Amino acid sequence: STARCMRWTIIGHHVSHGGYDKLQRSHPEALPKQYKRGIFATGYRRFIDWLDWMLPGAWDVEHNKMHHYYLSENKDPDLVERNFELLHAMPLPSVIKYASMVFWMFTWKATYYSPNTFKELELSRPRSLAAQRWPKSRPRTDPLTLFDFARLPVECLARGEVADAFFWPALFVQWLLVVVPMMALVAFPAAFPMILGTVSWWPFALPWQTAATKALLGGVVADMMSNLHSFIIIACNHSGSDLYRYFTSCKAYSAEWFLRCAYSSANFETGSDFVDIAYGWLNYQIEHHMFPDMTPLQYRKLQPLVKSVCKKHGVQYIQQNGLYRTWRMLRCAVGDDQMIQCNAILPPASAKDKGLVPANDKVLGS
Repeated sequence: STARCMRWTIIGHHVSHGGYDKLQRSHPEALPKQYKRGIFATGYRRFIDWLDWMLPGAWDVEHNKMHHYYLSENKDPDLVERNFELLHAMPLPSVIKYASMVFWMFTWKATYYSPNTFKELELSRPRSLAAQRWPKSRPRTDPLTLFDFARLPVECLARGEVADAFFWPALFVQWLLVVVPMMALVAFPAAFPMILGTVSWWPFALPWQTAATKALLGGVVADMMSNLHSFIIIACNHSGSDLYRYFTSCKAYSAEWFLRCAYSSANFETGSDFVDIAYGWLNYQIEHHMFPDMTPLQYRKLQPLVKSVCKKHGVQYIQQNGLYRTWRMLRCAVGDDQMIQCNAILPPASAKDKGLVPANDKVLGS
C-alpha cells in the first residue's frame, strides 16, 4: 500500500515533471536513464516503472499541464469544489454527504482520477473519438467518474440523443483497456493459490480456495489504503475556505501566476525525512507550483526562503497539518464551506480597464 503510493508521489510525480532532467544532463551517471520525463513509465515501461490506475501519459496531460497551468480556474480538472457541485445540490443531510466522501477517499484513483485523466488525454488528441465526438450537452470541464459511464448514456437516451448515448460505452471500453493491467495487479496475490490449487499442487492444509479469497481481499484492502493515503496528501492541497479560485486565466510565470501558487495552495508540515516521506514529498505545494521541475530535496531547501519572502511582502502562505487540511477540503466538497472567488490576485492595468476585481476585495461570485 505505502510502496504503491510512494511510487506515484515521490518517484512518478517528480520524474514526470522533469525534476531529475537537469541532474541527468549534468551527472548522467547519477541515475538510470529511465528516470527522465518522456521515458519514465512510457510504453512498456509503464509495467516496470509505475503501474497504477492512471495511465502515466494521461496523468501528464491532466496534472502537469491542465492542473498546474490553470490552477483553481474552471479549466483546472482538480478543482474539488467545482467537481462536487452535484453533491452540493443534493437535498441530503450533511452527515450523509460526509459519509459519501468516505467512499471516494478509499476508491478515488479508480472511480475518479483514472477516468478523468483519461478524458483529458483523449480530449488533447485532435483525432481521438473524444475530441471529435464529445457530446455538446456535456461540458468538457465537467469531471468524468466511473459512474458517469452508466448515467450519461441513460440521460442521452432520455433527451433523444441516440448517437451521444453510444459515445459513452465506446469511451468506457477505451478506458477499460487502460485499467485492466492494474486490476490484474490488485488481484495478483490470489493467482498463486488458484494456479497451484487447480493443478493439485497446493501443499498447505488451508484450502486453496480460502487462501485465494484471503489473498484477493488483502490485495483489495491494500489498494484501498493506498487510495486513502494518497487522497489525504493530494486532494486537499488546493481546497479550503481560505484558498482562492479564479474566473480568469493568467500567463504562466507572471507575477499573477506566482501569487496564485501561494493563494491557492497549502503546505503541510515540512523539514524532516520522516515527515516528507509520509507526505510523499507533496507537502511543499506552494514551492512545487512555483517551480514544478525541481527535485524533492530542492523543495526542502527552498521552502524557508519562499515562506520568508511571502511574509516580508504580506503574501498569503498557509502551512497546516494534512489531516486538518483534509477536513477543510471535505467541508468545501460537501458544500458547508466555499473557496474565495475572484478574478485575479493582482490584476495588471489592462485587466483593471476590463473591470477585473483584485483578490484582496474578496468578492464572491463576481
